[in-house]
Amino acid sequence: MTTPRADSVSAVVTDAVLAVPGVACLRPGLRGLLHAAVRRPGAVRVDLDATGFVRALHIEFVARSHHRTADVARAVRTAAAGAAGTPPAAVKVTVTGIV
Repeated sequence: MTTPRADSVSAVVTDAVLAVPGVACLRPGLRGLLHAAVRRPGAVRVDLDATGFVRALHIEFVARSHHRTADVARAVRTAAAGAAGTPPAAVKVTVTGIV
């Protein structure tokens, strides 16, 4: 089940991540797909605390092969944290493919 706040944060973070050079698309990996069966679907998952602030972000994306994947992952973490207003340490980034 999602909340309007989580959906709103997810939309803003999605836009920020897709704007990062080297990101091909958002795509959940196996873990994300299994997560979708129990909780929220999607490649951007937002965990909120009791007061509605972002406690954790989980982002799964596909990187472009002509970019350094580690640099893209760092940029995704920074962009997502900025968009959600949370520290970068609260953002978990997983590269689920390279195209």
